[in-house]
Amino acid sequence: MQKYGIQNIALALLGTTLLVPAANAQTADEQIMSVYERYRPDLSAAGLRTGSFLFYPTAAVEGKYDSNIFATKDTETDDYITIIKPNFALVSDWNNSSFSVFGSADIGRYANNGGEDYDDFSFGASSRIDISRGSNITADFGYSDKHEDRGSPDAIGGAAAPTKYSVLNGALGFKRDEGIVSFAVNGSYEKRDYKNVQRLGGGPSFKNNDRDREIKKGTVRFGYDLNEDYEAFVKFTAIDVKYDNSRQFGGPLRDSDGWDVVGGTAFNVGGKSEGEFYVGYVKRDYDSASLSDISEFKFGASVLWAASDLTSFRVGVDRNVTETTVTSRGGTPAAGVLSTIYSARLEHELRRNLLLNASASYNNQDYINIGRVDNLTNLGLGTKYLVNRTFSINADYSYAKRSTGAVVDLPYKRHAFIVSLSAQW
Repeated sequence: MQKYGIQNIALALLGTTLLVPAANAQTADEQIMSVYERYRPDLSAAGLRTGSFLFYPTAAVEGKYDSNIFATKDTETDDYITIIKPNFALVSDWNNSSFSVFGSADIGRYANNGGEDYDDFSFGASSRIDISRGSNITADFGYSDKHEDRGSPDAIGGAAAPTKYSVLNGALGFKRDEGIVSFAVNGSYEKRDYKNVQRLGGGPSFKNNDRDREIKKGTVRFGYDLNEDYEAFVKFTAIDVKYDNSRQFGGPLRDSDGWDVVGGTAFNVGGKSEGEFYVGYVKRDYDSASLSDISEFKFGASVLWAASDLTSFRVGVDRNVTETTVTSRGGTPAAGVLSTIYSARLEHELRRNLLLNASASYNNQDYINIGRVDNLTNLGLGTKYLVNRTFSINADYSYAKRSTGAVVDLPYKRHAFIVSLSAQW
């Protein structure tokens, strides 16, 4: 399996974080926010009070230009898309515990390619029950109907429309963070259901039943405050993946189970930066003998730095195993994807009501079992003008590129320009 020098460089840079004086990452009153996240009394939504809850409705209308809507290499098709995004959140305003309900929709209409139109939506609820000081129970639920981007490596070529799928998820957790020792346990469940999609030019539809699956995870985390400056922690995660019928169309049994364990440090540097970094090991075993098991070094980090009152910088790296149903041209199935993502985002407040951002990410995807390696690069620039407490105007540009050394017709480049008007109450 190929190793990459950039990973070693990233780890060396992350290691220098140990030399930085840190403050306890668990101190809520010193929580750091990025420039875009900060509360602005005269420009942030006040919410509509209903009893002991606050209701936050928002709506946005976007005009988007995409230079390559099908994410293809040679024959690029561009189009203009009108997107409507209504959202809401109902949030409790209690002294202890919390409860919220939320929902959103993402409705897209193409000017010249109506088959690409989509109607996505999601809703859910989140709650926290405070048992005692530093101890609570959390519960989360969500459901969404989505569409698969044409640039997804698992997207079916020759389909007349994007694949639609639904995601049902839930989580239950307990955390105790009082004194120098912290403990947290969390269990989660996710169910994915992929819909069949019509074939371009007619004929039998493409079946996606072999992609349907459920994922169960359990996580245990122990933390120890070495002093008031930083916390050391260790986290163990177990995962179980079951496919409804991955062998329905001659594919392998994709069921798997595995675990990962990491150790690291969480820190908060006196109101200026906070985050965590960790290193460890990930293991995934597949039920099918035709799929190679995965045993790899794992690492990650997430750091937010408030460089000044006007500028913030966020950087992250994460290495993990993700699901895939990709097969090679010769029909060999990939076991999973060893994905390593590096990301960075810079935000700046040029004026009190004029915000700027720049972002970049690089994702190295190693498809285990078939020798395919994809490299995905994403760049973005954006600005947000806060007209008043209710309205804002956004302008964004993004560039996406995929390169792969295994399949000659899968690389692509695409540019997107978006202008939107948003309203909040």
